[in-house]
Amino acid sequence: MNIRKKAFFAHACQQPWTYVALSLFAILSCSWNACTPKSPQTRWTMINVVPGQLQADCHLLEFPNGSRVLIDVADAMDAPGTALAFLQSHHIKHINLVVISHFHRDHYGRLVDVIKAGIKVDRVAISLPASREQMDEEHQGTPLADWDDVMATLQFLREKHIPYFVPNAGDRLIDASTHGIPIYLDVVCRYDGVHTPIGKTDINDTSIIVRLTHGKIRALFTGDLNRPLGQYLAQSNFDLTADLLKAPHHGTEGCAPNEFFDRVHPAVVLVPSPKALWFSLRSKRVRDYFLGRHIPVYVAGLNGNV
Repeated sequence: MNIRKKAFFAHACQQPWTYVALSLFAILSCSWNACTPKSPQTRWTMINVVPGQLQADCHLLEFPNGSRVLIDVADAMDAPGTALAFLQSHHIKHINLVVISHFHRDHYGRLVDVIKAGIKVDRVAISLPASREQMDEEHQGTPLADWDDVMATLQFLREKHIPYFVPNAGDRLIDASTHGIPIYLDVVCRYDGVHTPIGKTDINDTSIIVRLTHGKIRALFTGDLNRPLGQYLAQSNFDLTADLLKAPHHGTEGCAPNEFFDRVHPAVVLVPSPKALWFSLRSKRVRDYFLGRHIPVYVAGLNGNV
């Protein structure tokens, strides 16, 4: 069965509530007729932290060996507490790794709250800009960029003896391989906004891009990858192909160009966007791209937890 048909099969089997869980192995690796309960599964849940008008990112990965990873941990400014509420309602008490794609509050803003609530975090991967000046420039236009808040967050981690580190391209963050099935979380690339192949960039283009692999299935997490670096990556030798794509920058106009999507060639796309933003002019290019190619798209503010 080809991957697109499997994706549509998953869509047809959704429960009529707002909670939908995409299990990479179950949806994309099993045949129509057989998937034994003992088959190792890796689950990605795009948590709906955008039920209102504003955007944010929070993704939970659950591996067959029991490891859990959060890729970004925030909720929208008009929906405070939704990220923590999801984790608590699902009895999540231990996170092995948090990956902060970049330091905008709609991607890291609930990290401290999660830890204060008693959820154990083993370590945190971060992408720190090369200089304070980069963030101060953006802070004049958006409250999402705040160097002092970033420094306070890192100080909090030090006080709690939670190690944090800056990963490099090619680093393997998680190896949960089992039963001969390769299951990895790898860093595809990361730049600091100054030392890049395209010169100085904004904070969005400091996003850590990571790839989840389960057997032959791949998912690509792109943070808030914007057009400048996205254009470079589209023309680069980086291996970007993935079956599932976390749409960059909430699927808005400034995100990676269509040529980047061509390189990824996803079968399914998940968008951490509120409903109104997804149907606005700001998201028209991205919306039209996937609609025109008949690629299923799941939007957090529309479909709920996916």
